[in-house]
Amino acid sequence: MSNMNPHVLETFRFQAEACRILGSPFTATLCDLLAERLTDSSRFGARILNWPESARADAIALRATGALHALVRSGRARDLAQLYPPLEAKPDQLWDAIEKAIEKHDDFLHDFLDSPPQTNEVMRSSPLLGMSLRLTERLKLPLALYEIGASAGLNLFFDTYHYLLGDDREWGDSNALVHIESEWRGHVPSLDADLKIVSRAGCDRNPLDPHNPDSVERQLAYIWADQHNRIGRVSAALSAAASMPYAVEKADAADWVEARLGEAPEPGVARVFFHTIVWQYLPEETKARITAAVEAAGANATADSPLVWMYMEAEDHPAGAVLKQTVWPGGEQETVGLSDYHGRWVDWA
Repeated sequence: MSNMNPHVLETFRFQAEACRILGSPFTATLCDLLAERLTDSSRFGARILNWPESARADAIALRATGALHALVRSGRARDLAQLYPPLEAKPDQLWDAIEKAIEKHDDFLHDFLDSPPQTNEVMRSSPLLGMSLRLTERLKLPLALYEIGASAGLNLFFDTYHYLLGDDREWGDSNALVHIESEWRGHVPSLDADLKIVSRAGCDRNPLDPHNPDSVERQLAYIWADQHNRIGRVSAALSAAASMPYAVEKADAADWVEARLGEAPEPGVARVFFHTIVWQYLPEETKARITAAVEAAGANATADSPLVWMYMEAEDHPAGAVLKQTVWPGGEQETVGLSDYHGRWVDWA
């Protein structure tokens, strides 16, 4: 029986339910098993059981399942790998293999917990495309993109992907490496807006390099093992990113935003700062500094060089991630829609 701290146990229970809702019964089972049976007899187990109060914000459950998936993908835990999807294993059988893997690879699993999950979910490009089309239609200007928590930068290239947006709507080059199917409902943005992106930049405290096999493997490990389409899509996006002339900078988000906003804006271009499922991982001081920097720069924005802050974040909404954007001059925040966390659908406001 697990002697997990209550707040850690609640985090695993919460994540198990989220995985079921998002179509990953296998990862839900992993979370349940770890919650029920993990002990402090290993460094891996002891670290998880005694994780501080920040367990949910730190996504400890996804760090743990990511560690196991990374081990399986490495080929060093064949008995456990044989019970991973597409095969189906009984919980007792699966736990027996997990226990043996922990015993044999304790240091690897323990150390994998150091970093927060970086799935860089490419399907989140669907709401980013829609919000950018709306901005283009409204501002009639090309966009300069700045992404915080960009990981490998896969969503910085959302305009290079091909989209199927319901039964009869399509956007982008059908020969693109990455294909995204997402159902758009409600007041759908115009697909005819003349979207132009003149520059892209991104930062992350731990950027993943699409040219580096270790970085690629870490990213794929965070994707839930029974979601083969997601793994294939992110693999394709990583291949595409490796050919792009952009790299995500290693930087603290607040430092980076302050520095970028300190540069003179280019006339005739809208600067767009954005993030997707990142805010919850940032310290309060970082969030306060970013907010202050954006609002101060927004106060100096002009119609010829507007500033936009747009995001897709949880905000504790029960149905999905909230899509919001604020445009300066003006500074009115607008809720433009609600999205599935993995971008499978968007309800536009």
